[in-house]
This record gives sequence, structure tokens and C-alpha cells, in this order.
Amino acid sequence: MKKKYLLVALFIIIGIVGFTGANYFPVAEDDGVLEVLDSVATRRDLRRSFFDKREIIVVYGAKDSTLQRQYKKILHELSLLKVSRSWRSAKVRYMAVEQVSAETLNNSIVFLVGAVDENPLIRKYMSDTPFNISASQISIGSKEVPNNNSVLGVGFYPSPVNSKMPFSFLTGTNAKEVFRLFAEKVSERGQAFYRQNLEYEVYEHKERLVMGDFNAHWGIEGSTYFNFATGTRVLLDTDEFKFIDHQKAIKEIDVPRIHEAVRASKEKIVSFVGDKNVPKITYNYYTCTEEKGLMTGTTDHSTFDSVTNSVHTIVNDIYANNHIGRDNALLLHHLVGESNKHILTMGLPIYFTNTWQNKGYRYWAARLVESENVFTVAELLDNTFMDMESSLIRDCMAGAFTDFLVKSWGKDSYLRRYNKLTLTEREEKTLEPKWRNYLQELPKAHPKKKIERKKLPYLKGFNFAHEGYSIYNGYGSQKATESLLKQKNMGSNAMAIVPYTGINDINTPTPLHFSDNAGSENDDAVVHAVAMARNMGMYTLLKPQIYVGGSWPGGIDMPTDAQWDKFHDYYYRWIRHYAFLAEIHEMDALCIGVEFTKATLSQPDAWREMIRKTRALYSGQLTYAANWGAEFEQIEFWDDLDFIGLNSYYPLSKKDDPSDEELQLQFDMVKSKIKKVHNQYKKPIVFTEIGFRSVDAPWKNPHAEADDSINEEAQRRSYEVIFEGIQDEPWCQGILWWKFPSYLEYRGENNNAFTPNNKLAEETVRKWFSK
Repeated sequence: MKKKYLLVALFIIIGIVGFTGANYFPVAEDDGVLEVLDSVATRRDLRRSFFDKREIIVVYGAKDSTLQRQYKKILHELSLLKVSRSWRSAKVRYMAVEQVSAETLNNSIVFLVGAVDENPLIRKYMSDTPFNISASQISIGSKEVPNNNSVLGVGFYPSPVNSKMPFSFLTGTNAKEVFRLFAEKVSERGQAFYRQNLEYEVYEHKERLVMGDFNAHWGIEGSTYFNFATGTRVLLDTDEFKFIDHQKAIKEIDVPRIHEAVRASKEKIVSFVGDKNVPKITYNYYTCTEEKGLMTGTTDHSTFDSVTNSVHTIVNDIYANNHIGRDNALLLHHLVGESNKHILTMGLPIYFTNTWQNKGYRYWAARLVESENVFTVAELLDNTFMDMESSLIRDCMAGAFTDFLVKSWGKDSYLRRYNKLTLTEREEKTLEPKWRNYLQELPKAHPKKKIERKKLPYLKGFNFAHEGYSIYNGYGSQKATESLLKQKNMGSNAMAIVPYTGINDINTPTPLHFSDNAGSENDDAVVHAVAMARNMGMYTLLKPQIYVGGSWPGGIDMPTDAQWDKFHDYYYRWIRHYAFLAEIHEMDALCIGVEFTKATLSQPDAWREMIRKTRALYSGQLTYAANWGAEFEQIEFWDDLDFIGLNSYYPLSKKDDPSDEELQLQFDMVKSKIKKVHNQYKKPIVFTEIGFRSVDAPWKNPHAEADDSINEEAQRRSYEVIFEGIQDEPWCQGILWWKFPSYLEYRGENNNAFTPNNKLAEETVRKWFSK
């Protein structure tokens, strides 16, 4: 790290302890460097080999004849599957270790599985990796962890017989434990059974306790080594419940209160159902999104596992008094099973949850009623339709619909019809007006609580980019908190957080996917980052965006009015999810769209309607981030928003080396266009995006892809011109630079990307933001 940033780094390290309360830190060391490879393969080399072949040879080893048959059975079924369009999908072939040839090993992507002493290839191949397994311990580079019938899984690693070809292995000293974990991975992931959250993982009783990634030389990367083998305590163990605390997520003094709450909830559900046949439930408590994600593979606030009969929940200030009912779901899974209608399976656990999303499902359903964001009975009972909906809105309506059905039919009739609900067309039509009457009463019974929102300050900050797609470097990570703390230290008082979805066809309306993978910009990761920023005193703007393969949002153009209507319907169903998320978690502002040039200019009434309905649901400030040029200058609905958002990538010069005066003169011309919009609508204007890469002449075409040049001075000059140009401008209410990464090591030292992190422009930002 450069010397001038040492003080900043110290501030960050101290700050993380204060803000996250985390009890573990990755060890900053690199060890176990692989030296046997003639030329070090890269991850790109291994991925390329995988995509070229799209075939994995599973080589299993087992001495026990029963285990041999079990391996053959699941691998035979796996081998029959065809390769799908998913990039994770691969054709699977298999053979016993005794059958494998040298040619196969040299030319194939191999997955080795079995106990270390029952598959001799594992011991042989493992000697060229940083790992070793004995009866008492597992060595990971210079680190050692106890072997309690543990299983070690290693993802793509350079093969010792062909370094450009990846191999993987799953092994341990207990053959049955290895098979059980392998079978579970196949059951859950099918052809993607080989995938892991991190590049190596150690499991104990199917729980992921130690994990990490490799460095560039395929040794152990110390900064991404996580060890949760210690810090786990059993705080309660009765015939009904077991409480396991991870890293001091809960205090011992709180155990009686929590015990009483779960016991009372169980009694309520058992009384409703009339059956007490429930196995013992294990509650696992975690301190934060990253910890739960690394240990369980999911960063959701709360989840349950019916196989181990366990509940896994994050307990911290972010989710204080927020019980979403996943333990109820596990109880009901045992007591009544699943309904053929997904809405009932999801709704019944929430029906018993008074503090769903803090204020309760009835309160939030009332907000959906007020904003015209409810479903018909037919829609609620359509599994395919509901599976495409926002999980937040769906779950809220599921709780309300269950409440309605229990009140309408009575408990006994509801339970009789639960598993195989069918409604005739007449029954559905009879139920619909009653459902509408139920909904209309909710706002009266649960009036909206007034929330004091922040006024729009002069924004000084960045678009906070989710550059890391691992649990430990995305929005929900300690590294993201470290990045936010650095932005705060640079003078930032605001951040825009940017969850993405994606489409590939710009001329056909398609439903939009909600980010939900553990390493993605999922809701819980977004909520975590927003909470960290809020704790630092930052103004938070939720700015969801669409990635368009081969194009950009401004390229979306539907051929007919009917298709435009369908596109806007799909888009609104996506953006209202974020409006609801922002309302629940009291985010300061929401950006309703980004750079839909053709959609906004040709369909302004559709956008006015979306703004109207969104404003009824979300009580914070609304904006739209318009593309520079025609969209920004010609949009008709600026008067419907609280402030105007401009993504400004106006060119500042055509020259390779213009003077500062020439750049300033051109920016003056840009400002005249901005002032014209301001004068017409009298709304404050925020640069929702503006940025320059650290390349030669970034002022020529600021939004363009980078070339191979690296020029920090050119980036710094561009920043200086913008800062000087907007100071004291009455129309300007701030700037959110594009962009700052979710982890500070992003792109390393030879970095010509947009970020000013660890570049000359960083000091420019600090100078101007500190004024």
C-alpha cells in the first residue's frame, strides 16, 4: 500500500471494529505458495478449459461395496442429464479410481471424491497443493485445523499433470461423511455440484467452518482465510430446542427471553394445527451477513434447513425486532407439510409472525393497498405468476391472504383444504370481492406511521459499486464496510447503492430477475451496506439498474404499444420491490430508473404513472437518473420528482492534450444545458453519475470502454475541472461520482477503471469534499 494511505488504512481498521462488531479478521499473510508448476496457470486459463470442454469426469474411490453402489447410483443419474444453457452446467461422466487412465487424467477436467485413503489419486494430487489431511488435523498452508470427521472441498485448481486443466476434489478421513456431503451437493445443485462459495472449504457435520481463496500463485491467500471453527457456543440444549451462538451473536443474559419467545410461538402454532409431533429444532445465531453467508452459503436474514432441522438467523441492530418467521416455516413443514399453492406455504408461517419486517405484515399490506400494489385471488393462486414476483411483496400479501382465508373459512376448513386447495371458477369469483373488502379495511386498522425523512443535503459521494461477487467482497462484507469508511474519510456524506438485474433482448418484454445469490447484490447485502453507511452519517440513495447484454438501457425499444405496456408492467413489478425495500428500511431516496432514453422520451405517461404509484408506496425522495444529452434535456416528467438526476458523460474535448482552460470552457457549455433544465423545472439537480477513467484523454468520450493506457494525471485533471465548475452553482445539489468499489483491492495497482481509489484523483476528491 502506498505510504500516503497508511493513516487512512489505520482509520479504516479501527472503524471496522467499531461499526461491525465482528470478532474475526482474515489473517494478512500469503503462504503455501505452489512452486511445482512450470508456468503458473491463471483462473482465466482454468475457466477457459472448462468452457471449452463442458465435461467433468468424476473419479470416485470407496472400499465399502455399499458406498460403491451408492456412488454409482447417483453418478449414473447425474450422467444422464443433458447440458443446459446455464454456464455452470457440464456433462458428467464417471469411473472408479481403478479404471482411470493417464490419458484421461491428462486431458480431462477431473473431480476426485472419496476418503483420502480410499482414493489414491487424491493423496497423489493433494501433494502438489497447499493441503494435507491426517487423522487428527487438516493442514491449510501453514495453518492447521482439527479433523473432527471433517471434509475438505477444493474447487478448480491447476492439475499437476496439466497445469492449464482444472481439477477438484472432495475428501476426508471418514468415507461415509465424504459421500454424504457429495450426495447433498448433487441433490442441491445437480450438474453444478462442483461449485463452492470459496475456492476451498472445510465442513464439519455439513457445516462450513473454514474457507478461503487462493492467491495468484495458488497458495493460501491470507486476506481471504476465514476460520469459524472456534467461537461457537451452545447456550441452550433442551428436549425441544438447541441454541448455538456463533461469534457472540447473542448474550447469555438474553437466552431466557429468546427461549420463552420461541416456546410461545411454537405453542401457538401447535395449538392452531392440533399436532405436537415436532422434532427438536436447533437455532443458529450469527452476527452479520458475511458471517452467515460464509458459514451457510446464504446471506438471507433467516433461513431453515429441514434436513438438519435447524434455523439460521442473523441477529444484530439491523434486524432488531424483525422476525420473518423462518422457524415457523420449519415447524409447519413438519406439522402440515407443503401446500399445492405456494402462497399458502409462504403465508402460514408469516400469519404467526407479528413483527414481520418490524411493523408486521398487516401494517405493510395496508401500505400495498394504499399504493394499489395488491394481487387478485387468481393471481395469488397462480404459482408461476407468484414465483416471478418480488419476494417482499409476495410474502407480505401471503401473510394477509392467509389471515383472510382463516377468517373467511375458519381454521378447520382452512387446514382441511391447505395441502390440496382447488377453487372452482364460481368460488374464486365469490371470494374476490370479500378479499377486496378485507384489503380495504387494512389501512383503517393500520394507519401509516409518519417517518421524519432527511432533507436533501448537498450530496458528496460515489456510486458504491458491487465489484466483488464473492460473499467476502460484496455489499454485505467487511471489505465493503472498509470501503465505505474510506469514502467517509475522503469527505463523503452520501452514497448511491446499485443492485442490478439483466436482460439480453432489447425489443422483447421479459420479466426481470431479482438478485438473490449469496455473492450478488441481494436484498440483505444491500440492506447491510445501507445500514453501515447510515451509521456513518451518510445519505443513502437506492439506485437499481439494468444491465443490458450487448447494449444499454437506452437501447430498449419495443416495436408496439402493447409491448411497451408489457415492458413497463414488468419493469414496475421490479422497481416496486426496491421501493418497498427502501420504505421498510427507511432509505433516504430512491432512483426510479436509469438511462431509459427511448422509453422515457416516447412513453412519458407510463413513467408518470409509475412515479405516482411508487410515491404512494415509498415516502422518501424520488429521482430519475437521465442519460446526458437528449434524455436529460427533453424529459417531460421532471416536475413529478423531488430532484433531477443527471448521468453526465458529456465530452469535454476532442483533443489529446487540451489545456485546463479549454476543458473548463467546454464544461461551461455543458452547464448552460443543465441550467436550461433547471430554469424550466426549478428542481435541484444532482449528478447521479459522472466519471472519468484513468486513461489517456478520458475527456474525449468519458463513458467509453478503457484502452490499455494508464494515466492518473488525466483523470485527476478531469475531476478538478468538474469540481471547479460546479462550486457555488445554485442549481447543483451535489455529485455522486462513478464509481467506488466494494473492496479496496479492486483491479490492483495497474488500474485504469473509473474509480479514483488509490490514484491521484483521490486527493482531489478529498480536497473538494472537505470544503
